[in-house]
Amino acid sequence: MTGADIDWPGLPLHVNVSALSLTATGIWLLIRARHATHRGATGCAAGLAIAGAVLMPLLGQAADTAATLLLAGAGAWLCAQIAADANTPLWQGRLASKVTRRWDKDAVAACAVVLAGHTIAMLSDTWIRRLGPAVTSQAEQADATGLHNPVLFAAQALAAGLREEIPLLALPAVLMAAVRRPAWQILLAVCVLRAVPHAYLGAAALSSVAFAAAAWWMYRVTHRVGPIIIGHTLFNALALTGPVGAAVLLAAPVVATMLLARAPNAAPRWLRSKPNAQRPTEPKELVR
Repeated sequence: MTGADIDWPGLPLHVNVSALSLTATGIWLLIRARHATHRGATGCAAGLAIAGAVLMPLLGQAADTAATLLLAGAGAWLCAQIAADANTPLWQGRLASKVTRRWDKDAVAACAVVLAGHTIAMLSDTWIRRLGPAVTSQAEQADATGLHNPVLFAAQALAAGLREEIPLLALPAVLMAAVRRPAWQILLAVCVLRAVPHAYLGAAALSSVAFAAAAWWMYRVTHRVGPIIIGHTLFNALALTGPVGAAVLLAAPVVATMLLARAPNAAPRWLRSKPNAQRPTEPKELVR
């Protein structure tokens, strides 16, 4: 997820996992393009993946950031194709998850809950430091990822919502639900999938479970990934602004609770306000 090289003992050379992922994605999409209905679009996605694979091993933060953004686009396309092959499309049909969809009270509440989940994870970082070494500031995160250029750091942070929520939340949730796996198994899977790519944060990776659980809960009740992506992106954007953004984020849990109480479907029954209860149910902080 960070594009960092892996230099394990015994390996003849550094291995860049993102470059390997992009290469595999490009080859898979090229094979798919022969049978896809929209060959041009599939070919473009393959081109994105292969371009990212070429850029990733190059030196320099600009090439790394460009490759990471290409991975986000190609990866999202790959996930959509996999889900479509399983007859559980991410973007249309029974489990509608379009980013551009009417924003009703459920969608607004989902965005706010995800924002609050990230804020709670941020607030828990001080306590989590007691468990072991942890990356809990943007300066430390820049050192861990090698992204010292603030513009490139911001570009990757703002792309994190799309890069993470589709492959780490929507895809596993849709596919596991399609094969009728119980809710606790899906929750466990999405939490583990979210924590593993954040392992470079040290003990702070454990706090990712908080917003992974919040995101899964909202996706499960709304079947929409768009508000979740926006909530994640909004958190990172506010975190990038430093103390001012951190102060705004402190209000997120209260706002989320208020909006959730007005949501007819997203809120649990005990939290719904009376009017909705009668309706039928249909320092700069670390960016994540």
